[in-house]
Amino acid sequence: MQVVVAVIVGGLIGAAWSDSFGALIGAAVAWLLVRSLKHERQLAGLLEALKKLQAQRDAAALVEPKAATLTAPSPEASAAARPAAAGVAPPAPFAPTVTPARPAVTAAATAPTAPARSATPRPDPSAPLALLKAWLFGGNTIVKAGVGILFIGLAFLAKFATEHVQVPVELRLASIAAVAVTLLVLGWRLRLRRAGYAQVLQGGAVAVLYLTLFVAFRFYGVLAMGPVFALMVLVAALAAALAVLQNARSLAVIGALGGFAAPLLISTGSGNHVALFTYYLVLDLGIAAVAWHRTWRSLNLIGFLGTFIVATAWGVLKYQPEHYASSQGFLVAFFLIFVAIMLMPARQSNADDPTQAARSDAWVQSSLLFGLPTITFALQHGLVGHTDYGTAVSALLLAAFYVALAWWARSRPRLSLNFEASLAIGTVFLTLVIPFALDARSTAGAWALEGAGLVWLGLRQSRGLARAFGYTLLLLAGLAMLLGHDRFGTPSAFFNAYFFNGLMAAAASLAAALFVKRLAQPAAASAGVLARSEGVAEPLLIAWGSVWLLAAAALQIDSFVPARLQWAAWLACFSGTALLYTLLAVRLAWPRVGLPPMAHAPLHLLVAVSSAAALKPPFEDGGLWAWPLALLAHGVVLWRLAPAWPAVGREVVHAFGVLVLALLGALQGRAITAAWGDALSAWSWLGWLVVPAALLWLLPRPATAQRWPVSAAPAAYQWIAALVLTIGLLLWTLLANLASNGSAAPLPHVPLLNPLDLGVGVALLASWRWLKSAAAEQALVRRPALPTAVLGVAGFVWLNAMLVRAFHHYGGVPFQVDAWVNSLAVQTGITLLWSVTALVLMWLSARRAQRLLWMVGAALLGAVVLKLLLVDLSGSGTVTRIVSFIGVGVLMLVIGYVAPLPGKGDRHVST
Repeated sequence: MQVVVAVIVGGLIGAAWSDSFGALIGAAVAWLLVRSLKHERQLAGLLEALKKLQAQRDAAALVEPKAATLTAPSPEASAAARPAAAGVAPPAPFAPTVTPARPAVTAAATAPTAPARSATPRPDPSAPLALLKAWLFGGNTIVKAGVGILFIGLAFLAKFATEHVQVPVELRLASIAAVAVTLLVLGWRLRLRRAGYAQVLQGGAVAVLYLTLFVAFRFYGVLAMGPVFALMVLVAALAAALAVLQNARSLAVIGALGGFAAPLLISTGSGNHVALFTYYLVLDLGIAAVAWHRTWRSLNLIGFLGTFIVATAWGVLKYQPEHYASSQGFLVAFFLIFVAIMLMPARQSNADDPTQAARSDAWVQSSLLFGLPTITFALQHGLVGHTDYGTAVSALLLAAFYVALAWWARSRPRLSLNFEASLAIGTVFLTLVIPFALDARSTAGAWALEGAGLVWLGLRQSRGLARAFGYTLLLLAGLAMLLGHDRFGTPSAFFNAYFFNGLMAAAASLAAALFVKRLAQPAAASAGVLARSEGVAEPLLIAWGSVWLLAAAALQIDSFVPARLQWAAWLACFSGTALLYTLLAVRLAWPRVGLPPMAHAPLHLLVAVSSAAALKPPFEDGGLWAWPLALLAHGVVLWRLAPAWPAVGREVVHAFGVLVLALLGALQGRAITAAWGDALSAWSWLGWLVVPAALLWLLPRPATAQRWPVSAAPAAYQWIAALVLTIGLLLWTLLANLASNGSAAPLPHVPLLNPLDLGVGVALLASWRWLKSAAAEQALVRRPALPTAVLGVAGFVWLNAMLVRAFHHYGGVPFQVDAWVNSLAVQTGITLLWSVTALVLMWLSARRAQRLLWMVGAALLGAVVLKLLLVDLSGSGTVTRIVSFIGVGVLMLVIGYVAPLPGKGDRHVST
């Protein structure tokens, strides 16, 4: 209550300050304040309780030694108390013996033992941060910081000197280069005594040399293109050689970072991309040279990110059509260099790396394997996306390249993982050719397929980051599709990018789910908590793939299928999806992908109910081919998948199949007989009855239970489905009796023998037959009187309706409620009918000693009396009212004589 009051007051104060937004802020602040005060009080209470508990334990510890002195010494204690040294007299007889006091029990000793923690290591999300911290602050941190500051200072010095100092540029550049060479020589000389210190100096020197050469060429023109390129190649080779000779990863990393940062630090924004990317090309060649000798992931990643981040930024901000030729050349060159860098570690032996010795695929770097084709394709799309089929041709070329790479790697065991990944990437790009050739407006499919590839590689290499990125891409594919649809609207061609990308995203999601099933679960027993919990990704990915299939189908159906055929198209979609999942589950031994078809029968029932609500014949507007396909798919699903389902789901789906069949038969029957008469006639109602009544008549038979599919789930057919059919038939009898006048032209109306009454009799007989079956009696064992009561009420309604229809056909009373109420003949007939019914019930109950049945008859007789007093008394002067009163009076006399109330001690006589 305090929180509510505080929030209201805070909202009012905030509203007075700044309208609705201020009210929101005021309410939030008030809530936080109250919660903080509440937590503070709780914390104070906990501290006070802790102090009291500690005081109690301290008091117990003080009492413990005193109690210990009154305890008789044990034999072992007495023996231990004897003097060990010779010549020491033992204690005198009856002398008081002092027992050594036991140490006080501390609070820690009396505290409950904490549960043992699991020995399984848990993944630490702060591990990457810890590694970064260790690199920054581990070792000689001062030297690392000093080199970094020195590098930045030299860069700013070069820029400042350009603007303010009138010194020959050659001298300035030579001075900076001399400082770099000095640092380089000093680091080389200290490489054996102070390895870490020496590597930091050499890395800084390499970065400064890169900077000096770039400035000399780019800004001052002191060196021409040829000489500066050669010198950069020389510096790159020098840095690579120094790193390899000293096995100094940090030297290579520092050199690379400095090299990539140099043009950014001194950039003036003039946009000479040829010089910039030539410089980066040289840096990447140096990284490639190092990769030939050492497997340093961090160095490769720096080169990849540094190159493509800058290239992407330049492409977004500076690219112009006239830059196409040079940009295309650099993109191809960078792509080939990093493909080579990705493959070079494969030639290294794992013997020098004990953490990777047992893994033949540990050299694979997922960022290059999957990130490189992704960013390359994205940049290529930016270059050629404005041309006809430019993106499609690019995808085709990339597909050909990766297929060729897979063919080259297939005979090399060490490249087995690269073979599989390259083949998968080639397949991705080959698949992308079609949507981009038709409608290159969405990359959702490419993202999804790449995400599936990352999930696969992350599972193969036990790399959580790769898997997380793959799951993210699979999720973002949906967002990309929504944005594409919002931007470009409804597709105009049947084969469009949305459709193909939706299918690819569905395939990628299902493939990722299969990867999780096959690669994550077998290793779960020996993996950590995170890996063991990753099994939940499998059903989520299957569900995500199903959503993609339905979304793609929905867009196609809504855009290209006429409204009258859409239900049939949906039926075909549901059936095709169920058959596809059945095939996957059977051929791949994949149980979980067989679970979504459990929704197959419920969805079909939903379509059938919608058709029934619209009174639409099931075999019109495409239903003639859609419903047989749906029933065929349902049979295949029950045959191949249902045995592996949970019992509840299996029985529900079996039962739904029968209900779909019954509803389709009822709809088709109604469509056949509806034209035989008007809406009030018996014919339009009889069409609903035939198939459901026939099914309810067949299901309880023992011979039916021995045939498939009933034998696969007998309870589903003989209890669940039969119960629903019984309820449906009883509701049909109620509605038919109330809504139909029983006319069946050209047949005459004969009470009890006309088509409608015969149909009602068949429905009640089929319901009674099932209610007396073994399945129903076993299920209703606690309510044995329920079937009789239900059938009795239905029969009573039938008798009244039969009477009213007779007055309609033979007495000319309109078949309307107002006419029934105002007709004295109808009211008299109903009164006598109720009285006779009460007489029969009470007479039978008296003979069988059934007090409950007698009370029902008495209640009905009481209703008759009330009706006489409230309704029939108004017409007491008429012949019909006189007949009513006299007839009821006579019947009551007869009842009192032949059907007295059975005694409580009378035993029930069963028939």
